[in-house]
Amino acid sequence: MQAIKPYFTIVIPAWNRAEMLPETIESIQQQTYTNWECIVVDDGSTDDTAAVVKTIQEKDQRVRYLFQDNAERSAARNNGASNAQGMYLLFLDSDDKYAPEHLDGLFKLIQSLKEPVALLFTSLMYLTDKGLIKAEVPDMLPGQEFNYLLRQPITPSRVCIHHAIFTEFQFDTQIVIVEDLVLWVSIASKYPVYQLQAHTIHYRLHGGNSVDLSKNSYLSRKKGLKRLFYHADYRAIAARIPRETQQHLLAECSFNMARHHQYCGRYFRMAGCLFQSMLEKPLYRNRERLYMLLQPLIKAVRA
Repeated sequence: MQAIKPYFTIVIPAWNRAEMLPETIESIQQQTYTNWECIVVDDGSTDDTAAVVKTIQEKDQRVRYLFQDNAERSAARNNGASNAQGMYLLFLDSDDKYAPEHLDGLFKLIQSLKEPVALLFTSLMYLTDKGLIKAEVPDMLPGQEFNYLLRQPITPSRVCIHHAIFTEFQFDTQIVIVEDLVLWVSIASKYPVYQLQAHTIHYRLHGGNSVDLSKNSYLSRKKGLKRLFYHADYRAIAARIPRETQQHLLAECSFNMARHHQYCGRYFRMAGCLFQSMLEKPLYRNRERLYMLLQPLIKAVRA
């Protein structure tokens, strides 16, 4: 008898997450919808990730393990997708979890839409030390799918994509941050997008994903956005992005780079990033820009 193929494939990229993976995988095993497979792509871990996953695999053959030399999360997700058997692909980050009804909700929506070749996404809860906090997620209006995905941060754990789309679009391995945004808008430029307002993703807040001004993460974000806006690979997609939106996103990056330099006590680098953000979008957070520029003088006067 031929084995039944899984309907969903959940890809988990993992790098040194041996402690968190059992809880993440358990949230998949607790799903009310059971026709799934889970592929953990070990991105060159040096901890016990392999042993942890293989122990789980011995008890549940729906869990699969792939190892690759460290190549970052985009390559890991692409690797998992290329080995997937499911009709629909999901990308669960190794520190996030699913609510028990997550797959069932997606399955019912997909069936109601006649199994579309499309991107679907859900809402989320923030998983904190104090418990779950419901995120405020705006509704996506009809005809605004492309712009919505540009403006609203949608983590990979929230997304479900028809497998056929991955023969055409994949995560860009040359982008370190915003690789997800670039993929979502690339898909939205050609395929339908559907929103499921169900808060069934538990997005873990911790030091690894919260805003950390000691790190200049917006530099990598800006590089990724500039690749989307200006590289020949994305010319047709970038043509659909309003100039005002491009300016806003770049100015936002420059402004937050200035905040990083301010935190690190580098005034002239901070000022340079602020002036760059002014060039990119003059009417953007001007009061905050002025305060940051004048803050040393204000402190001197008060002293």
